[in-house]
Amino acid sequence: MTDFLLELGVEELPPFEIYDIAHQMEMIFKEFLEENRIPFERINIYFTPRRIAVLITNLADTQETWESEIVGPPAKIAFDADGNPTKALSGFLESRGLKLEDVFIEENRKGAYVKARMKGGGKSSIELLNAFLPGLLLKLKLTKSMRWNNSGARFLRPIRWVLCLLGKEVLPVEIGGLKAGNTTYGHRLKGNEKICVPEPRLYLKLLEERYVVADPVLRRETIRNKLHRICEERQLVWEEDDELLSEVVNLVEYPGVIAGSFPDKYLELPDAVTITAMKQHQRYFALRRLNGELSHYFITAIDNTEDLEREIGPNHEKVLRARLEDAEFYMHEDLKVPLESKVEELKKVVFREGIGSMFDKIERMKLLCEELRATNCNIRADLLYKALYLCKVDLTTLMIKDGKEFTKLEGIIGMEYALRQGKDEELARIIYDHVLPRFPGDELPLTQEGALISISDKIDNLFAFLKSGAQLSTSSDPFGLRRTLYAIFEIVKVKKIRFDFVKLAKKAAELLEVEIEDFNEFMEWAWKRLENYLEEKEGIRYDIVDSVIGARTNDLWEIIERARVLHQFYIENQKEFEEVVVGQKRAHNILQGVEPQAVSEELFEKDEERELHRVLKITEPMVREALEREEYQKALKYLRSLKPYIDRFF
Repeated sequence: MTDFLLELGVEELPPFEIYDIAHQMEMIFKEFLEENRIPFERINIYFTPRRIAVLITNLADTQETWESEIVGPPAKIAFDADGNPTKALSGFLESRGLKLEDVFIEENRKGAYVKARMKGGGKSSIELLNAFLPGLLLKLKLTKSMRWNNSGARFLRPIRWVLCLLGKEVLPVEIGGLKAGNTTYGHRLKGNEKICVPEPRLYLKLLEERYVVADPVLRRETIRNKLHRICEERQLVWEEDDELLSEVVNLVEYPGVIAGSFPDKYLELPDAVTITAMKQHQRYFALRRLNGELSHYFITAIDNTEDLEREIGPNHEKVLRARLEDAEFYMHEDLKVPLESKVEELKKVVFREGIGSMFDKIERMKLLCEELRATNCNIRADLLYKALYLCKVDLTTLMIKDGKEFTKLEGIIGMEYALRQGKDEELARIIYDHVLPRFPGDELPLTQEGALISISDKIDNLFAFLKSGAQLSTSSDPFGLRRTLYAIFEIVKVKKIRFDFVKLAKKAAELLEVEIEDFNEFMEWAWKRLENYLEEKEGIRYDIVDSVIGARTNDLWEIIERARVLHQFYIENQKEFEEVVVGQKRAHNILQGVEPQAVSEELFEKDEERELHRVLKITEPMVREALEREEYQKALKYLRSLKPYIDRFF
């Protein structure tokens, strides 16, 4: 047994693409080894922006051997009357590389058949790897790829070197038009030194000596530890951001970390603006004081050693100051104009080509909000409609319109500007709430008014995309339609927003003049997505989901709540749940096709009938009242109490 190493040296890879490529590489090699029955200990994947490597430990020298029995044609057509092989048998022998003496006849349930025993395996790992590796790039599924030489190979970025070792032996394979050797390169900013790797087990150590930490897990932990150390020294805490950390890990080969600062005056900007300037443009980590206030310090990974902090640090500070200066200018200019004065400007902001302006969208959302308000109590109409007309005006501001990296702050900028212009805090919060949730796991609207505007916004978006030609799909979700619908489900569930889903969807479709066929297709897709949501996100059994949706109420909250209550009952009392279902099913089957009519007690023949009827008269109004009050657990309790009487009746 020996170790195997393959390294592809590349031009800088996009940070988030690396994770997918690394996972694919691991799966491709695992499948290759398992299919060819080559024993191994472990597959390790290492990567940096400039390289991706596969290190397989304790790889067997040869694949396993095995014997398999193969079945040929029936004996009656394999030989002619004289016992000579027919074309059927000759074709079988030729296709399998067998001789006549290799086969035998054996009886089975279907009769006599020609059979042969074949031995397989035993090939050397070198032979199998040499055949497999040249086609490696073709097995990768890439969203984008490029050619860089005459080999015809495609990859995310040009491949500049290939290292391939089995033990101490170089495998002379060619990948991407480059012949493999036993050399790699150190850190580009530390001399880009050529490194000879005599055997795979020395790979990580030799790279680390040349300022390359190829193990992404170690790189991540090193950056995290350095972040914490700097924070402890300055009595600060860093704004936990796993997404940013995952990106930064793949922007550096050496995990050097330094701190910088910016002038205190920029702390007057909204926190979200300052943090976004640091994250989106510079990939800096924001820091906070122990009391939670944003600090004027930041931390950045520099892909170099920390002894260069005095050289590198001022450049980072200068670039950040320029971004913050822009943001300060945008805010100063924006706040000169009251938000109300910007509503008219929404008529000049295109929502979607062919569908109209953002002002047109607001008008549609108003009609949808009226529909929602009719079925939801305690909605403050004055706040609702005031926030509705202001919720999109931040799209006209310099901060979002010209600020590029600040475009994701829709809703946040609206809220911040509203507060700075002296608007009511609840009004400002509703403006922010209307964009929530922005992604899975995001916070939900805090206010009921914000929840209504958010639902109206999202359902209008769904039909706007449909109107502009978006295709509904059960698998891919390029326009985020499924994510948008799931966001509506989340708001409904948590904020208990009540409405007729079909009626609201129909209203949204009519406002955008969506064809009836497209509307029907949408509703079919939406109900299916609700099934998936309840099964995948809520973890509810498929048969419970089917039964609740099958009841065909159009109230989303009622569907979700009933499914959750039934599922909880099932989890806590599985045996009792099944018994209740059996009892209800018995009664349902007997009464199927029977028209309801008055009960004549004098026709009862047995005590069990009389007793069941007596209990039903008591229980039925209690169940109905519990259902009307939406006390579903109580209704279940009453139904469970009928079980012994139903059992005795049957």
